[in-house]
Amino acid sequence: MNKRLLINTWLCDGCGLCELVCAFSHTGLWHPALSRIKVLEDKKNGLFFPTTCAHCVNPPCANACLMNVIVKDPETGLTIRNESSCIGCRACEISCPFNVCLFDYVNEVVVNCDLCKGDPLCVKVCPTGAIEFVSVEETPERKRVAAASDRLLESAQR
Repeated sequence: MNKRLLINTWLCDGCGLCELVCAFSHTGLWHPALSRIKVLEDKKNGLFFPTTCAHCVNPPCANACLMNVIVKDPETGLTIRNESSCIGCRACEISCPFNVCLFDYVNEVVVNCDLCKGDPLCVKVCPTGAIEFVSVEETPERKRVAAASDRLLESAQR
C-alpha cells in the first residue's frame, strides 16, 4: 500500500461524518475531538478543509518525539507511532506544521492518521466524494488538475 488521502476542498460540505467515523473506529466514542481527521471551516468564504497527517518525508513530529516512538515505514512511507510507548508529552503535536498530530485525551497519547490500515473509513462515508484514497504516483497529477479546476471556478465566480 503506497496510497494517500487526496482531499478536494470544493466538494467538502463540512458534514463531519469523516470525523465521527474516524473517532468511533479508533476509540469507540462518537466524539469529533478524538478524530484523526479534522474539518476546518473558512467562514469568510464558506469553505471546509478536511486535514489529516501528510506523512511527511522527514516528519518533524518524529524528530521532536522524546521517546523515539515515531518512525517512517520504509514500504508504505507512512508515519507510524508506537502508541503503547508514547508518554503523551505532546512535543510531536507542537512540532507538526499542519497541526494534525492530535492528543487522544482518552488514552493520553498523541495520534495521527494511520489510513485505517489501508482501508480508510473517511473515504467510504464521505457523501460528496471530497476524500479519495489514491496512489502516491497519482496524487501530484490529481492535485494539479484540482488546482486548475479551482482557479477556473474562482474566475467564473468573479
